Amino acid sequence: MSSQDPTPEASFAHELREALGAMQMALEVLRRPADEGTRARMLELLERQVGILGKLADQCTVPAGGKAAPARDRSARRILVVDDNIDSAEVLGTLLEHMGHEVFVAYTGARALEVAQERRPDIVLLDLALPDVSGFDVARRMREDAGLAGTRIVGLTGFGSDEHRKRAREAGLDDYVVKPVDAEQLGKLVTA
Repeated sequence: MSSQDPTPEASFAHELREALGAMQMALEVLRRPADEGTRARMLELLERQVGILGKLADQCTVPAGGKAAPARDRSARRILVVDDNIDSAEVLGTLLEHMGHEVFVAYTGARALEVAQERRPDIVLLDLALPDVSGFDVARRMREDAGLAGTRIVGLTGFGSDEHRKRAREAGLDDYVVKPVDAEQLGKLVTA
């Protein structure tokens, strides 16, 4: 392999970014009024990209008898993932488990507060746009609980404005990350 050839990891990351980027743009086109021909083309594009994602997922499959997840080590954290998007929460939780962490998942702010009191996580990855209680309010309530004083609270959100960052600081969040977060960034985030 020449020094110009990308590594398998770099090729995988490139193909993943390309597929997700194309899907995001197609969905943006579909959000706008369009004729049936345009709509049909965008749906075909989405279908092709889902096929590409399926092939990429097949490349990641652990062979029978292989190790699926590393053993929990001293750097492992107890992490509470809070997100009302069930799929996002499950994927994030699974990724963190595969990194060797103990993970708890909550889909509402109220449940997040219950789980935090029961499990005393080291880190809370908190969606700030929850339907029942805002993530900002969840963070404030956690900060009022002396048993969670050492818990690091990281806001995960689609909003990156200065106003949102200011509100996050005021609510007591330790960090603020705009979604989507990639695996490398996530690993650094939870081990910092």
